[in-house]
Amino acid sequence: MRTDGRSHLALQCGITLGAALTAPLLLLAGGFAYDRLMHRLYRGEGPGPYSKEEGWVRPGYFVVHNALVRALTWPTRRDGMLRRRTVRNTVHGTGPDHSDA
Repeated sequence: MRTDGRSHLALQCGITLGAALTAPLLLLAGGFAYDRLMHRLYRGEGPGPYSKEEGWVRPGYFVVHNALVRALTWPTRRDGMLRRRTVRNTVHGTGPDHSDA
């Protein structure tokens, strides 16, 4: 998608509307799809999510940077689960910051 044009606003509104309509599905299973999309966009050998030199942006860039999509997929994303587990272990005294002695 070219970076010069008005289609960005329409795409961002469409992504937000789609996320609002599929909110229950994103809450239950959206984390896996979000993680896969992030991996595809930001892998080392891939072309990347955008190219300033060539003047284009992939539509997936807008999906992974949408605040509503991130909020709805956070409970089931791998990094969200790791954060919850670390906080839970730290609160209960079994995490890496607490000694068993």
